[in-house]
Amino acid sequence: MTIVKLPPMGVRHLQVLFLFTCAVLTFHQRVSLSVGIVAMTNANTTNPDFPEYELSEREKSYMLGSIYWGSTLTHLLGGYLSSRYGAKLLLLCSVLGTSVLGLCLPVAIDKVCWRLFCVIRILQGLFQGVMWPSLYSHLAKWCPKKERNRLGGIAQTGLDIGTALGFAASGLLAASPLGWPSMFYVPGVIGIIWSLLWIIFGVSSPDKSPFISQAELQLIQSSQETPVHSTTKRSIPFCAIITSVPYIVLAICKVSQATSYHTLMQQIPTYLHGIFNYDIKINALLSALPFVFMCVMSYVCLVVADVLTHNELVSLTVLRKSINSFASWVPAVSFIALAYMDAENIVGSIICLVICVASISAQAIGSSLNHIDLSPNYAGFLFGLTTTLMSIAGVLSPVAISFVVTDESDREQWRIVFIAIALILFFGNLLYIIFGQMTVQPWNDPITKPTEPQQQTQGPSEHTTKL
Repeated sequence: MTIVKLPPMGVRHLQVLFLFTCAVLTFHQRVSLSVGIVAMTNANTTNPDFPEYELSEREKSYMLGSIYWGSTLTHLLGGYLSSRYGAKLLLLCSVLGTSVLGLCLPVAIDKVCWRLFCVIRILQGLFQGVMWPSLYSHLAKWCPKKERNRLGGIAQTGLDIGTALGFAASGLLAASPLGWPSMFYVPGVIGIIWSLLWIIFGVSSPDKSPFISQAELQLIQSSQETPVHSTTKRSIPFCAIITSVPYIVLAICKVSQATSYHTLMQQIPTYLHGIFNYDIKINALLSALPFVFMCVMSYVCLVVADVLTHNELVSLTVLRKSINSFASWVPAVSFIALAYMDAENIVGSIICLVICVASISAQAIGSSLNHIDLSPNYAGFLFGLTTTLMSIAGVLSPVAISFVVTDESDREQWRIVFIAIALILFFGNLLYIIFGQMTVQPWNDPITKPTEPQQQTQGPSEHTTKL
């Protein structure tokens, strides 16, 4: 048997790089408003040459949560379409639509009102909603199984870097001569450039790439546990999925983590401003700090997971559940500590926030890739369904907090929020430990009977007969 040596960089690596930058751009534009809302309502903390708006706490919560209202409606659609037709067009629409609409936000609130601003953010959410399920669908087609943790983890760290960059860059831009509108203009222009490059180099599946070598194509196709179809035009086994215990507990676990992550992503600048009254640049940098550590922790977990699986030191089940427990229970303890931290202990509060956010990053390797473990063929649809539920948490989180936290400087009100999130994280992961699975489910390929061994390839005649 002739062994063909592959080049260190292949087309699959280029696709992962695009997925990584796609996530960076998406989350940069999603979280920039968390800092922007402070700049837009308090000119003294930023560039005073730009307008300031009087907004109630309820109005600010609507502006922060509106992007999740839109994304909730399209996660499932994105998963369905990417599972059937591929992810290239969906990812293009996601980034391009989000970026163009982002350019309209400063004009909307300045010339019309905050309600139009919310409408545009809802439309941004509609476009962003198809991104995550499409990303997972694309990963399922392009990642050999032995490289799934590594390549999938790299793509997902775009979320962490995009969040950290969104916080840090937004504060610096808001305080610059360009003012807070540049927080929307700069990523919008970069997103349009990304879209043009994606049109040229993005490919829905390896067998359709004009650039891929035969050796790399064979590596990807031969490593799949079951055939991952480039365009699947069969009905999705929806009833089997929503009654699957491994998927149900995975979804519950992801929603518990989303509740904590959305709260941190949306509320850290508000918390720091209300409790410690920092100016916009210090607020933005401190808000970004936990997410910088989140990026570092993501890569640490990525390396650890890659070493453990590559050398077969632990099973995939032990790996996923151990890392996910770290990503859920460490933040839970940190939230409790933050809830009872003395008001004068600024350093302790920041450390708790850093630990919360940094440890949550491990969930990318712990449970997010579990969607591909359960069903390579329907990974996009599974994640679309999951992120629909996660986005509902993103919608409800700022609204619920606005009812509890009526005074941003009241630590007792923030304590209620932190303790509630800790309990949600604890019980979500407990269910995952007991019932979670990391094996391909029988409904992944309805054509193949569950009792029959999965074949690497199927001949055209057999495929036609079973249909």
